[in-house]
Amino acid sequence: MSVPEARADGPPGAPARGVAVVELFTSEGCSSCPPADALLADLARSSDPAMYALAFHVDYWDDLGWPDRFASGNNTARQREYARVFGARGLYTPQMIVDGTEQFTGSDRDHAAAAIARALARPASARLSVHARSIGPTSLTVDYEAREAPEGSVLNLALVEHAASTAVAAGENAGKTLHHTNVVRAFLAAPLAAPTGSALMKLPMSRLPDDAEIIAYVQRATPEGPGMPVLGAARAAIARP
Repeated sequence: MSVPEARADGPPGAPARGVAVVELFTSEGCSSCPPADALLADLARSSDPAMYALAFHVDYWDDLGWPDRFASGNNTARQREYARVFGARGLYTPQMIVDGTEQFTGSDRDHAAAAIARALARPASARLSVHARSIGPTSLTVDYEAREAPEGSVLNLALVEHAASTAVAAGENAGKTLHHTNVVRAFLAAPLAAPTGSALMKLPMSRLPDDAEIIAYVQRATPEGPGMPVLGAARAAIARP
């Protein structure tokens, strides 16, 4: 269910509440991924508005028997950037990353629970709010306000489709119907040049999914440790003409 807007705000002068942004790198061609997809679905059903779950389908499984219709080279490039900042030698699925700083096998429920608890316990350092509106069948405008985001921050905007299913006919998951949650259908990452502004998102599909929403989050790489810490997050339903 879409939530019209979520803020990392509190009373003036109070620390912003912590957020847990969970990114899963997955593929319909990977037999180890369905349990991780199920875990992400459970996390997405959380009643906590500070929980943000995203499924990035990567494309390096596509020529191994089954082309994932949600796979994107951009998603693979994002996972590759995480590998760089974590100092990892290669890519794998399923990989789960919490708040840009903890990475582990995406089906590991205990690790996910502990990482999410740690993320929620850290006050968010940026206060983010977003509003999104459709300006055509394949374009969106997202207005944002990101207060207290430090210099060098990046604003990530993800268009997610809440629910999708695929009957897989070949590859490692042949004969299974796979169910997906919060599939990233479009993604935009841009330097946060000002605390307020607007961003245009071009969609790679012919129409906006009926159950789509925007999940936005601010990140910044730091010299203190590996990863790209998430500083704040928000979500918005999409206003349609």
